[in-house]
Amino acid sequence: MQIPLFAVIILLILLFLLIPAFRLRGRIMGEEKETFVVIDGSTFWSSRWGKVKIYEAESPQEGEPEYEEAKRFLSDMLSSRSVKIIPIRKDREGGIVAKVLVGGEDLAEKIRKRIEGR
Repeated sequence: MQIPLFAVIILLILLFLLIPAFRLRGRIMGEEKETFVVIDGSTFWSSRWGKVKIYEAESPQEGEPEYEEAKRFLSDMLSSRSVKIIPIRKDREGGIVAKVLVGGEDLAEKIRKRIEGR
């Protein structure tokens, strides 16, 4: 039994149309890795949530001592462990304030302990 040429062409077209759909499915199902960009020691940008301010976390502002170290600490925390973001509310600028867990532990608490240990 020979398959007609137009049937083969139709199957190839369908195959090429389905490949992007499977890639999109991975993004929708959360299979794509979330990325982060640190703004300051208690704020970062998430590829999923946008701007995120860590609930109950304070850190040095730009120009203050320890500012760069605080940013580096947050960057290390976000890159080395699994991160869970639990939104609490929107902030004034349209970002979110969220409880952030790294490796199952409260990130705000880790930031406080780091500041107290200086």
